[in-house]
Amino acid sequence: MKRTRPFGSRRATVLLGILAALALTAPPAQAHGDKHKKAMDAHMQTMLQVKEQIPEEYRVMDRTPVSPTSQSLARGQELYARDCAVCHGQGGKGDGPAAAAMDPRPASFLDLEHSAIYGPGEKYWLIGNGSGETGMPAFDTLGPAERWDIVNFILSLQEKAPKKGHGH
Repeated sequence: MKRTRPFGSRRATVLLGILAALALTAPPAQAHGDKHKKAMDAHMQTMLQVKEQIPEEYRVMDRTPVSPTSQSLARGQELYARDCAVCHGQGGKGDGPAAAAMDPRPASFLDLEHSAIYGPGEKYWLIGNGSGETGMPAFDTLGPAERWDIVNFILSLQEKAPKKGHGH
């Protein structure tokens, strides 16, 4: 008895083979945001290099030793407006008046994935010591409580930031 194949099964097999070969040999698709992605990759590499320079005792601090009371947040907001907003923007988006002329651009504290690279202790250290790699100046005249107040204020901005859902 002669076996017959369903119509087109040989064609379908050949077509699937060709598609598989193309998929394996084709260069990756160039997404619209590739230029932005490359810039972000370079920026993230810079942030990770800065992170390595932060002393270990600050890198392990996962919360602030100053409670984020209304008084601390008010002081932090005042200091932030005076010292930080010119670069980071009033709302923490990295869009202050000086930001457009900066390379790399100042961090957006509302980009939670990006901002999560630095924990509270690292943010505290960066405020006091700055970073030549990112262009952030050192605010070494601020006392410890003032720096923690700014960190508390930045963290409060992040708590209000819209969360990105899966698939968005």
